[in-house]
Amino acid sequence: MSRRPLHLLALAGVALWSAEAHAGKYDLDLTPLGSQSGGTVTPDNQAFRSLSSELGTLVAPKPVDPADSLGISGFAIAADFSINTLSADASYWDLTTDGRADKVAPTMQLYGRKGLWPGLEVGAGATHVFDSRMWTLGGYAKIALHEGFHHLPLGSKDLNMTTISPGVTISHVFGVGKTINLTPYIGYEALLILSRSHVLDATPECDEYPDDYNECPPAGGTSEFVFDQAGTIVRHRPHLGLRFIFSVMR
Repeated sequence: MSRRPLHLLALAGVALWSAEAHAGKYDLDLTPLGSQSGGTVTPDNQAFRSLSSELGTLVAPKPVDPADSLGISGFAIAADFSINTLSADASYWDLTTDGRADKVAPTMQLYGRKGLWPGLEVGAGATHVFDSRMWTLGGYAKIALHEGFHHLPLGSKDLNMTTISPGVTISHVFGVGKTINLTPYIGYEALLILSRSHVLDATPECDEYPDDYNECPPAGGTSEFVFDQAGTIVRHRPHLGLRFIFSVMR
């Protein structure tokens, strides 16, 4: 029996192990946002709130569809790529990404959608931040009040985040030459971001219980801390777009 398949399997295993062990650019480490002094750690809650605001906007589902639903027999699977701007020069990105954050961060959104009666549509999927291990799971429901007259992973190790985005969209369908369907749409979303951190250790290399061989943290102190809850962060997201469908049936 040839050993070549075994060699290929071993190489694939090493490659996968290396990929898992490597921390991506946007695998955030929140511990630098805590400053230790006198045996206690003081978290920078304002920086945590600002970071949560931008990160929530980065990973929240993007509105990329017009107002009408898919219809009772409709089903769609889509992959959408987005380029998002970041305040990469801000200290909270510089510290939590070790200075590797860029001014733009690409994301990929994978969603499945199903039309229901009457004018309802539900969907679920996930959004991935490239160069990281962050995946956010999401779902949505939409109701089209007026359909018109045309014939349906995994997250960051340091924080938990929930986003809610109620919104409205208006669109209208135009037919061109009996083969082209144009649907311009415009809308608004109020993105609500709820973020909280896990318990963090500012000095993970140190034993929590000091002794003669371990001087950190100082006696009686602690290196663990948690950020105050950031409250409800509101981001306003107007959007517009154009859907183009070309079809020929023989």
